Amino acid sequence: MDRWFYTLDDLPQGAVLAAGTFDGVHLGHEAIFEAARTFAATRGEVPWVFSFLGHPAQILHPENVPGAIQDEAMQMWCLHRDGTHRLILQPFDATFAELSAEAFANRLRGATIFCGEDWRFGKGAQGSPDFLRERGFDVHVIPYAEYKGERISSTRIREAMAMGLMRDVAGMLGRPWGYCGPVVHGRQLAGKTFGVPTCNIPYVAQGHQPLAPLGYGVYAATATLLPPTGATQTYPALVNFGIAPTIKDDPTPHFEAHLLGAYGDYYGWMVQLSFEHDRLRPEQKFDSIDALKAQIVLDARAVCDQLGVVYQ
Repeated sequence: MDRWFYTLDDLPQGAVLAAGTFDGVHLGHEAIFEAARTFAATRGEVPWVFSFLGHPAQILHPENVPGAIQDEAMQMWCLHRDGTHRLILQPFDATFAELSAEAFANRLRGATIFCGEDWRFGKGAQGSPDFLRERGFDVHVIPYAEYKGERISSTRIREAMAMGLMRDVAGMLGRPWGYCGPVVHGRQLAGKTFGVPTCNIPYVAQGHQPLAPLGYGVYAATATLLPPTGATQTYPALVNFGIAPTIKDDPTPHFEAHLLGAYGDYYGWMVQLSFEHDRLRPEQKFDSIDALKAQIVLDARAVCDQLGVVYQ
């Protein structure tokens, strides 16, 4: 049975539905999914999840679109990684933005709704949980999830990303933050200079929504190589994110992942980077290549300490 749908019109009558924007898919969202899943199980049903393909702000407030915590492909994977529900990803376009709260409610077809406290819908955000209750819907509002005593929100996650506080990001997401991209050709200086394979990976959005800013600097990460054929390979990685001011001074930020213990040419491969440790240090410009090389050695040792691997 198909588990992916792209219009709310595919929702069957009387379904169990978790509804929201679900930007980033953090622990607060996971609590909504779990509540819907538990309730659906008592009825012997499979729950549904409704979200948007594209952030509503792209249409409603194009001058102030929040950066995506995950790119589109990763967002879709996060929404459906356990395969325990059917997923509707409704494109949010100008036509859908004009849909009234009443018309939106009619499309829900009497569903049992699970949502967060601030869920709103319909033109002008006129719809609310109480709006649906007044029309006979059974609505379950799930309390905010907390991290370190404060509400988890997509805004709070973006702020932590911008400061390089990846432990907090992981704590709010319930998983390490990750990014997957292709290895592209750079100036081919880092690998020759430092003697380890260096994967240059653009930090580029899929679709039109920009990506959330990540703090420039050096990170410990786990890099999983995804070859065109064959098994995946995983390595500890020293990752610089930024504009590489000493060697390149690029106009747009990217990842330079030094794969510790790897040997090979990975151009064209996809690489999944996973971050669960705070930034080791901010990005900086060094006076010479030798000074940068000496710092890379220190950074590599620090990365190994963070990841619990032996420095070689």
